[in-house]
Amino acid sequence: MINERFNLKKRIGSDQEMFPLHKSVTLIALLLMNLLAGCQHQADPAPLQSANDYHTSRPRPTDTAANLIKLEWKLVDTIPVVSQLSAPPTGATLITEKKLDDFGGVKVSVYTMASDEDYVYARVSSSQGQYSLGAIGTYNYRQPENIKVEVVRIFSEKVLKITGGLGANNSLTNYYLIDESGNPSGLLQIDTGHSKELDVDGDGSIEGVAAHGNPMSAYIYRWNVDHAEVTFVNDALKADSVVLTDEGIYEALNIGDKQSKRFRLTLEGLIQEQ
Repeated sequence: MINERFNLKKRIGSDQEMFPLHKSVTLIALLLMNLLAGCQHQADPAPLQSANDYHTSRPRPTDTAANLIKLEWKLVDTIPVVSQLSAPPTGATLITEKKLDDFGGVKVSVYTMASDEDYVYARVSSSQGQYSLGAIGTYNYRQPENIKVEVVRIFSEKVLKITGGLGANNSLTNYYLIDESGNPSGLLQIDTGHSKELDVDGDGSIEGVAAHGNPMSAYIYRWNVDHAEVTFVNDALKADSVVLTDEGIYEALNIGDKQSKRFRLTLEGLIQEQ
């Protein structure tokens, strides 16, 4: 900086000899402006990112607070009851049986009882003994095609899922944990419609989702520390009918409306799709 000022003084002296006074004054003013601009450039810190630069270097912030619809979660206080049997139940009529290779070859038997025309039951047989899994559906839906026994993942766990019928458009689903020794324990019971397992909020843990009725009612089941919770999506969206699409989007519709609204579930709640 000091050298620049010295060189400028020398240049001004020589220019005064070559140019008339008014031209020299103009030249001096221009040189001073350039010098000050150069000093300002060296003294100023690096410029801050502009708003446009910010948005191109990281995701644009979303205004979720204004658009977020929070869900009311309630404790699931009904879980399947498991009890050990000293012997196979007397008066039982076998409906279907399945061996579970995923759980060391334990066997699940579904049956009715001669003295009970209300429910269908299930039991597990393992090297540790026999266990009653309780009622898994109603008696009117006691055919093999009415009952489904499978192994699925829910709440980050591999579990036994048994689905039986409750009505024409409703079912009862029971989920059971089975430990390495073949001992079962109840995990979750869903009686709010046909259920499936889906990571609907994208957090990496699989939730249970259920729906039934016409108009449709939708429910979500999640795990919270040491218990299961459920929320009724229709209440949160104040909608007569809520349907979960194959893309994991909830479509809400009120009676009389011509077009549905679409919502995506996040960890914080539901956000409407634009």
